[in-house]
Amino acid sequence: MRISVDKARELAETFLIKSGMSEADAVIIADILLEAELRGRKTHGFIRLTGIKNRYEQGERTGIRVDKETGLCVRIDGGNQPGYLVAYRAMEIAIERAKRNGASIVGVYNTSHCGMAGYYVDMARKADTVGLLFADCLPRITPEGGTEALLGTNPIAVGIPSNNTAPLLFDMSTAAITNGDLLVAIREGNAISEGLAFDPEGNPTTDADAALKGSVRPFGGHKGFGLALVTQILAGVLVNAATIPPPGTNYGLLIIAIDPTSFLPLTQFKTEVDKLIARVKENPTESGVTEILIPGERAYRQRDAHLADGIQLDDALLRQITKISTFL
Repeated sequence: MRISVDKARELAETFLIKSGMSEADAVIIADILLEAELRGRKTHGFIRLTGIKNRYEQGERTGIRVDKETGLCVRIDGGNQPGYLVAYRAMEIAIERAKRNGASIVGVYNTSHCGMAGYYVDMARKADTVGLLFADCLPRITPEGGTEALLGTNPIAVGIPSNNTAPLLFDMSTAAITNGDLLVAIREGNAISEGLAFDPEGNPTTDADAALKGSVRPFGGHKGFGLALVTQILAGVLVNAATIPPPGTNYGLLIIAIDPTSFLPLTQFKTEVDKLIARVKENPTESGVTEILIPGERAYRQRDAHLADGIQLDDALLRQITKISTFL
């Protein structure tokens, strides 16, 4: 079913408020999920609502607070609050301190899954700062050559200011296939491609449910494994989060914000980034390719289309969210 953006936002906010969240918190989380839908990232969109509700009902929560400061570095105790809220607040702090000090490094622990990592680095980009985010989460990825889940899907995201019409936003998982992709495949009854995942017994599988209960490979073989391992250290060990987090428990984030004016005038920085983007897009294309897109460009084109035409929600998902909201 296709619904308007305003209706979708209202639907998500209502669901979250009825799940026990404050209106202010519901507005933030709903916006993050809606942005995922707008950018074509259904894996991180409204399909996550019931999981957020279930996670919110687990354990005691305290306020999000800064518990350690050393120079440009800040450590935040997330208070077992939803990762969406903690990452949002952490990026706000990172941006504010980068504007004041030239750069900032914010480590986060004691939180949970934060959704689409690109949302937070886009906050930095909009504030004319360079934003980087590393996140760890529950074990899903095998070491290269292994079959047992040990590392998280551990996304890496970067947002870079420019004058280009399409924002430069890089957002990737270090897994060959994400949990969100598996959830969508399960909901739609589709098999996944061969060579991506293992079942709980360590056997190769194309069954999404078995893969969700088992493990997935890192993307790109040893290169993806290396990035996942490094991210687990930067966003886990370094920030006081769990080295190997149990499901939903003590995830970590490492957020870096850099004010380009620490090195050169902002106009010069943006101009040089624009020149590089232009050169990339002018590159001769191989056969069958009509255009070279920069990271984030396809997503923002989808966003523009969805803002105009609304978003498409799976009927079963829409019924589930509406039903839960009605009975909460």
